[in-house]
Amino acid sequence: MDTSPLKKQRGMARQLQVWREITSGSDHRLGWKVGFNLTADQQRLHLNSAMVGFLSDKHRLASGEHYPASPGAVLLAEPEIAVQIGCTIHEGATTAEANASIIAYTAALELVDTTRSVNDDMEEILAGNLFHERVLLAEPHLPAKEYAHEELMLSLRVNGSEVRTLEPERVPGDFSTVILDVANMLAAHGEQLRQGDWIITGAAARPTPIQAGDEIVLDMGQLGKVNLGIR
Repeated sequence: MDTSPLKKQRGMARQLQVWREITSGSDHRLGWKVGFNLTADQQRLHLNSAMVGFLSDKHRLASGEHYPASPGAVLLAEPEIAVQIGCTIHEGATTAEANASIIAYTAALELVDTTRSVNDDMEEILAGNLFHERVLLAEPHLPAKEYAHEELMLSLRVNGSEVRTLEPERVPGDFSTVILDVANMLAAHGEQLRQGDWIITGAAARPTPIQAGDEIVLDMGQLGKVNLGIR
C-alpha cells in the first residue's frame, strides 16, 4: 500500500472537502473516527500515527433502526468506545490536556463497507472516509468522572448469538494518543478538534461480517447498549 506523505495529504484534503460540504451551514457536525490505530497496523504500513475520518449526523443511526444495505455492500460491524471532547484541542496539546478534555463516554457501533476505497491506496482510503458507512452512539452518555477502565465489557450478538467479546489489547488505558492524533492531523489541514466533537476510538473487538437480515445487539455495560437491523 502506498502510504507516502503526499498520498496522505491528498487523501485528507479530499476527505475534508466532502466533510465541509456536508457540515457547512448545518448542524451535521458529529465528530471523527480513527483507523489503523493499532501499533501492528502502523508498523506494517509505515504510518507514524492513526489515520482520521469524519462522522456526521447525516450518517448517524438511532438504536433500533433498520439500515438498508446497498446492493453489493460488504459490511462489517465494529464495536467501539466513543469519547466526547469538552473543549477545543489545539495542535501540540499535551497528554494531560487531552485526557482532561474528555467529558463523556459511550458505546458506539460503526458500520464499514469494505467495497469502498478498494484500490489499496491510502489516498483513496482517506478520500473514501476510511470505509465509514454509519455510526450509532448509545444514550444516555456516561460522564467522564464515572468511567472505569477496569469495568469495561463488551458483548456483540448477531441474531441472538454472541460473536465477539472485549479484546483488552485493542483498548488503551487512556485515549490521549487517539485524541492528539486527531487534533494534530486536523490542524495540519486547517481544522480543529472542537468542543462537543465525538471520537470513535477504534474497534474494541475484531470487526464482524454482517449481511441483510441480521439483527445486531452491542452491550458495553457501563457504556450502554445499541441494536440495529440490516435489511
